[in-house]
Amino acid sequence: MPRVAEWGYVAVVAAVAALGFTTDTTGLILLAAGLTLPAAGLAVPAYYVVYGVLAQIPGANQSRSSGSATCEPDGTCETSSGDGLASWFAITTDVVGIVALTGAAVLNVVLLRMLMAARRSRPPAG
Repeated sequence: MPRVAEWGYVAVVAAVAALGFTTDTTGLILLAAGLTLPAAGLAVPAYYVVYGVLAQIPGANQSRSSGSATCEPDGTCETSSGDGLASWFAITTDVVGIVALTGAAVLNVVLLRMLMAARRSRPPAG
């Protein structure tokens, strides 16, 4: 496989993964993961391990039940809730996902090169 095609493949995977993670588009993330098979078998579980470890940091994923409310004597109430992901957590996990899938594409290129080199060095059968 020529080097231009290899870098093109890695660039396409990186672009699709980046677009998928930054826009929270599951289809694009799955497309990027599908493009990185078989190395996605390592990258996807690694992503979820890192995600889980980061989620243990206090404040990463605020509970939907947290928040406060104040009510006036006339019955009007104002509430604030701490729902959703912390922005640092969302950005970090997006970056980790992009790096994981791009790394999987690079790993596929390396594995393909090794396979091709092994086939070339094997003596012809017969």
